This record gives sequence, C-alpha cells and structure tokens, in this order.
Amino acid sequence: MHLFRRWIPIEYLVAIGLGVTGAAWPNSSAVLAQAPTPEPEDELGAPEEPVGEPAAPDAEDEPALAPTQSATPVPPPPAAAVPAAPTVPITIPDGEAPPVPIAPAFPPAIPNIDYGARMRIATKIQGVPSPDEPDGWEKLNDISQQLDADIYMGGQIHRMLKWQAGVTISYSGALTAGNSLGGSAFVAPLDVIARFEPIPEFNIYMGRMIVVADRYTPSGPWGMDEFFYPGLVGLPATQPALQKSGTTGRDLGINVWGAPLGGHLKYSLGVYQLHDPALNPLLSGRLQLSLLTPEPAFYQRTTYMGYKDLISVGVGGQYQADGSVGPANPMMPTVPPMTDDYSFLALDLNVEKVLGSAGTLQLYGSYFMFDGNFQRWDNYWFASVGYLVPGVIGIGKLRFSVRYQMGGESDLIPNAEDASILDAQISYNIMAWFARFQVGFRRMEWTIPGSAATMAPTRLAAGNQIYIGVTLADP
Repeated sequence: MHLFRRWIPIEYLVAIGLGVTGAAWPNSSAVLAQAPTPEPEDELGAPEEPVGEPAAPDAEDEPALAPTQSATPVPPPPAAAVPAAPTVPITIPDGEAPPVPIAPAFPPAIPNIDYGARMRIATKIQGVPSPDEPDGWEKLNDISQQLDADIYMGGQIHRMLKWQAGVTISYSGALTAGNSLGGSAFVAPLDVIARFEPIPEFNIYMGRMIVVADRYTPSGPWGMDEFFYPGLVGLPATQPALQKSGTTGRDLGINVWGAPLGGHLKYSLGVYQLHDPALNPLLSGRLQLSLLTPEPAFYQRTTYMGYKDLISVGVGGQYQADGSVGPANPMMPTVPPMTDDYSFLALDLNVEKVLGSAGTLQLYGSYFMFDGNFQRWDNYWFASVGYLVPGVIGIGKLRFSVRYQMGGESDLIPNAEDASILDAQISYNIMAWFARFQVGFRRMEWTIPGSAATMAPTRLAAGNQIYIGVTLADP
C-alpha cells in the first residue's frame, strides 16, 4: 500500500481544538522516540514536499527599548537549534518513482493518521447481442464505462500496533438483454484491519483483508500494468477462475505472516470467512521465495517497472470443508443445496530483469487447480510478457504487454469448451505505477450453456473489446 503521507501529530489536533494560534510545539524526545519506522510497503514510496523549518519571530514582535537603556544594539540570545529539514526533491522525475522511502520533514508523533486515495476508470467499446443477432458480441457497436475508487486511512498507536481502514466505490457497465446497457454500483468497506507487527518475521492481522494464496492478490489491480485483473473468464462470470474469497478479494479472518531472510522468503497463513458461523473456516496460505531482490512487504507488485531484478517462485493453497456449494433448487427452497469439500492450488513464477539501456523485460506465469463437485472450473492458467521502454518519451515511459488466459471447464456444464482471453496493451506510465494511461484490445471466448426448454445446444461464443483506461494513485 502506497499512500500519500499526511501525518497529523496529536499535539496539532489538541492545539487546533483549543484555538491556539501561536503556541510552540513541544520538542520532546520521549514523543519522537515512538516515531514509526518506514512501512515495508513504502520501500518504493514517493517523496513528500518538505514542510520547512518554523519561521523566526518578526521584528515587530521584539520588546522596545526603555528610554534609559543604551541605544547600542545588543545581540539577541542564540536561538534554539532546530533540526534542518531533509533535502528531498519537490517533484518526481517524469516516468519515474522514488527508489527509496523519504522520511517526512518532521518525524510524526504517535498516534498519527495517514490517508490516501486511488482510482481506475476505463471506457470500453464492445459488442452487444440482440434477439436478431445473438452473436453480436464480436461487433464494436456499443460503449460502456467502468469506475473503481478506493479511499484509504491508516494509523499507528504504538510502534507495534497499527490499523488501516478503507472504502471502495465501484460502478461498472453491465451487458443486459437487447441493446441496452445496465450497470451495477456499490459502496462497501474494503480493508478494516488491526495490525500487530512486533518483528518483520512475525505479524498478526485481524479483520477484513485480502485472502492470500496467489501472487496477484497482494498486488491487486493497482500493482500490475494490465488494466483488467486476471481470472475473470466467462461472460457472465458466474464463478471466476480465481482463489476463493468475498467481494474485492477480501474476507473476515485472521492472518499470520512474516518475511524472514530480509524478505527473500515470505509466508502467509490465514483463516477466513469467519463472518458467518454457519460456514466452515476457509484455510488459505502461501509460501514465496524471491531470489534476486527481497519483497518484505505484506503488499507487493506484479511488476516493479525497472526498479527490481526479480525471480519469484510461489505456491499457495486453500481448503474449506463443504466449501463447494451446488445450486439451490427453486422447487424446494427450504432444502439446503448439496455441498462438497473445496480445495485450490496455485503455482506461479515471476521473472523481471532490467536489461540496462535496453529496457526491462518481464515474464509471468500462473497455474491454478480447483477441486469440488460444484466448481465451475477444473483448471486455469495464464502467461504474460511485458517490455518497458528505457527512455522517457514526453513525460512518461511506454510499456507493451501481451497476456493469454485459459480456463478449463469442469463437468458442471456438459460439452463445455475451454474459455480464453487474449489481452494486448500499451501503457504510458507518467509516474511508474502511480499514474498511467492504458490502451488495449481484448479477444474473449466463453461457453454459453444450452437450454433444455428451448432445445438450444451448448456453444462457444466470442467477443471483442477495445478499452482506454487511466489509473491514478497517491504515491
């Protein structure tokens, strides 16, 4: 998580509440001793504009000389030494992100508050079927828009105790019957986490948080270059080919994680779906080895866009007793649906290499396996290749990527064929992953189940899409 730092020391809040306008802030070493160390996820954080040193008192505020005093000027007593603010760049160079975290000009006291926001917006040109043209998906004859925005807050109570909370806002144009476009909008909690972080090798998170099993989830759509998150094969995607979780990849639970060996090794073990006592707990875990460069943070990126040489190998899994749930019977609504045990296995490899003046090359691959009698997918895999141009063009850098996804249908839909998505994209990265524009093309193929009532057979449908997206996030 990279948030735009806005620290609010508690002394400031007290002063504002009392209406004090000219008080001097205490410079207690006891307070500053609890100043938080930089967050692991801020290893590539953005610099802040320096706050500057406190201004010296104006000349008219000095007491006037008495008539009997000598007019000979008396040198004022030496002022108390004030630590100089660190020299940091005011702006970030075009196309770049800061390589190291920058401390704030005044170390924040504890407790404090940190907040930020981010958004993704895409305009999509695509086909829409109609009763006269059921295969109208391939035509580029309609337009829709997708919008996602997050507002984040976080704070630190003690050097080992932190909290974070967030709200997500989403609106997506949805395809409906005929030529019309519907939509779905919602505002919901995102992360609400109590964080106990005694040492980098052992941390405990409790609350609503991401369910960690594969590599993409700790990255999310914000830490990757492609606009669309992988795994959503099938239209409509009644059951996406992804690890199990609630909305936005999150669920209520407890997660224990750590990053031994300075972050070259990272583990995560969690128990989720604790919001409903009727559900069996969902067990989810991951083990990751980063060979060249460590990744010590809980959150990470799928691509570091030239800031790290990376060879990452990961394995993750999930298990939930009775977690594969069959469809409800509309004729007997009081009868519980049939269930089976659910399991999931994820394997992934991520290689990113800076080729000097030749740019940055990235290769990525993942393979998922699903088990459960009522799972839509039997397996799912995808692979991508990305190339970042080394030099700045205008105010940003260009990156080219191609990604192919394929989902193997289970026996849940008889005679179903494998679904696939091909993405080709050009992104223009003005400030690395914090500010970028994306233009891409998608080719999708998915199975439309047959209908016994209409005697329609199961068939493979295809669709095309062109999109223009923008991603903006506080660094």
